[in-house]
Amino acid sequence: MKQSTAKPYHHGDLHQEILCAASELLEDNNISSLSLRAVAKKVGVSHTAPYRHFKDKESLLAGIAALGYDELSVQLTQAVESYPDDPSKQLQEAGHRYVQLALKCPQCTQLMFGGILPCDDTYPELKASGDMAFDGLKTIIEEGQACGIFKKGDLELLALSVWSGIHGLTLLLIGGSLPDILSVPVDTRLLTTAITTNLLEGLKAN
Repeated sequence: MKQSTAKPYHHGDLHQEILCAASELLEDNNISSLSLRAVAKKVGVSHTAPYRHFKDKESLLAGIAALGYDELSVQLTQAVESYPDDPSKQLQEAGHRYVQLALKCPQCTQLMFGGILPCDDTYPELKASGDMAFDGLKTIIEEGQACGIFKKGDLELLALSVWSGIHGLTLLLIGGSLPDILSVPVDTRLLTTAITTNLLEGLKAN
């Protein structure tokens, strides 16, 4: 009698397992080569199983990006907790954590910020996660304003200017072009400190 080769019924949080496996495959390869079939194989389920949780590849990518934003929110929270009542150091620590997270997961970083996914309400969970991460940065700046350390001004614009500076450095680091540009060895922490120090100068209250 021929033995069945069907995959066994999967118990547990398959949705989360698929996302975790997809995130790993994404970093091992790249966005274009990621497929739901490859994810199913990695998790050990039938090739149709992921489609019960994600209708297509784009929705899977949106789930991965949402995880990335969630982790960024965690890192920003930990930056605040590391330096209670000191928004300047919180902001510097947030910059370091942002860069380190992006270097650890460069493919996910490209997915989050590379214009690959829609920025509207197509994926509500993704938008909520992204908004929460940006709110974490705004909270640090808002606290600095309340303490009189940071200048008054439009909170979103100030947060955007800070994020843009750190993100620009991050993309240069991920791209690997800095060794050809700089005349000194690339030290990620020193570079991040230099950028955040300059950003803090621009944020200081008069």
